Amino acid sequence: LKSRTQKQPHLPKVFISYSWTSPGHQERVRLWAERLIQDGVDVVLDIYDLKEGHDKYTFMERMVTDPKITHVLIMCDKAYAEKADGKKAGVGTESQIISREVYEKVEQSKFIPIACEFSDQGEPCLPVFLRARIWIDFSSPEAANENWERLIRALYGKPAHQKPQAGKPPAYIIADPARPASPI
Repeated sequence: LKSRTQKQPHLPKVFISYSWTSPGHQERVRLWAERLIQDGVDVVLDIYDLKEGHDKYTFMERMVTDPKITHVLIMCDKAYAEKADGKKAGVGTESQIISREVYEKVEQSKFIPIACEFSDQGEPCLPVFLRARIWIDFSSPEAANENWERLIRALYGKPAHQKPQAGKPPAYIIADPARPASPI
């Protein structure tokens, strides 16, 4: 028997952008990064890749603009949104780079907002420049588990629902145009 070799999908490489809001949030981001790695995603995360002596702003800009990075996951919580909107700290600098890339690049699907928190009004805590974007809900462990496959499918470019191919036009469209479809 001949062994069939299936074509392996192109492995995504993602950069995770987040705010060091709390030790709990940092731990959730780290656990999500590990889960992504287990699902075959190459993850770039500051705790793994930003080393002593590196310039953090150069690192952030390089990750956002690097063509080898297929996606930037923007882990949005209230602190991230406030820092991004107020142009404060590392998130403020990073969000300025990201927002410029979002608005200048045709391939905007590179940037995926992940809603890690909702406001008291029930709205996702997203910075202004991301509010019109389609986001994924990771606001609770249940939401993250429920939406995990959606994220993985987005990263691999394999959506759950694909548009079917167009069929053939109906016979009355391709029939002889000299004859009306119904008598007068």
